[in-house]
Amino acid sequence: MLTSEQERRLADEAGRGDREALECLYREYSDELYDIARRLTGSSADAYDVVHSMFGRLPAALRGYARHRPLRPWLHAVTVRAALSQIRRERRRGEVSMPDDRVDEASVGTPLLDFIMLERALSSLPEGYRSVIVLKEFQGYSHREIGKLLGISRAASRARLCRARIELRAMLADE
Repeated sequence: MLTSEQERRLADEAGRGDREALECLYREYSDELYDIARRLTGSSADAYDVVHSMFGRLPAALRGYARHRPLRPWLHAVTVRAALSQIRRERRRGEVSMPDDRVDEASVGTPLLDFIMLERALSSLPEGYRSVIVLKEFQGYSHREIGKLLGISRAASRARLCRARIELRAMLADE
């Protein structure tokens, strides 16, 4: 875990185009950013694309980063916006992401099977519901923060979360 001073220094250096600083930020944050993108997009391939394109544009984006704020939550927000943009682009093009069904369920233990079922149910939720539940339950954002990220009200965030939970429960009960 980087200290806030290390984050600021790396952000400054990466913003000026220092490849080593950018690589250090990638090593530190790419796994957790990939997890966010995968849950939002429902696809490993799309999440990979989101994270790599986001890091490709990161030096320019860092020029607008307010150095007095922590870098990690800012990177989360940038990743969320990039993942949602990816979803919107695919929808406009009529593309469909292929779900990640590569696991042989017969050879998997119960906790892992439960996790796989949850991930599949999450990926089948409508985008608006999936975004809110991932940001609230997995990333710990407040409804105010979710509203800002998604361009919706706090009340809409709460309503979507409630509906998402109801749909998830129904999907998981059917499994």
